Amino acid sequence: MSQTKKKAESLNRTKSRSSIRSMFDEVAPTYDFLNHLLSLGIDNYWRAAATAKAKKLLAGIPSSKILDVATGTGDLAASMAKIPGTKVTALDLSPQMLAIARKKYPDITFHEGYAEKLPFETASFDIVSAGFGVRNFEHLDLGMQEFSRVLKPGGHAIIIEPMIPRNPLIKKLYLVYFKKVLPKIAALFSKSTFAYDYLPHSVEQFPQAEAFVEVLKKNGFRKADFFPMTFETSILYVAYR
Repeated sequence: MSQTKKKAESLNRTKSRSSIRSMFDEVAPTYDFLNHLLSLGIDNYWRAAATAKAKKLLAGIPSSKILDVATGTGDLAASMAKIPGTKVTALDLSPQMLAIARKKYPDITFHEGYAEKLPFETASFDIVSAGFGVRNFEHLDLGMQEFSRVLKPGGHAIIIEPMIPRNPLIKKLYLVYFKKVLPKIAALFSKSTFAYDYLPHSVEQFPQAEAFVEVLKKNGFRKADFFPMTFETSILYVAYR
């Protein structure tokens, strides 16, 4: 086993906050480019789907507040900010990712912080969103409890994560791309090959579909649904406070 893969698996087991922060600080300069390249641009559709779901849930609320957690360079926060009458606040633990986000979207308020201890009052938001970041939380249950805490009664969590397809043939093709092809492409443009070896391991170990619904339900949400997207390569969760 290569040293890079050993390091990736070690991080996936411990998933310490400082290790995750360092990893995202390192990939920040090429993060947006590689996201779009490696997903073939479909990541934009996934964010649009999440935003459409949020817009539907907020219908009838004239002035709403959204918190985007693990915002990265701010693309999901910016998408959510297009919903009329909505004020978006965003948070991430990586200073380098936030520096890029603030340059891209100066009208959005960005905070440095982490999910397990959100620096916001209880019942502050109508929606808490997260795009492709929840699997990196050091303590998943605490993170989901904090999502629930800062939501108003009747509020919603909207979460996008990568998904391992359940169809055997699609799964086989997906894993070949995810584990063999994707890291090699990433290595052409990023010095952090470690981050893109870590990625497939983090997705494989994260609870998906019904399993993650149960995580949500035991941590403050009365109901949760999931919606697979693009041949089950991505999944959208909607949880009800």
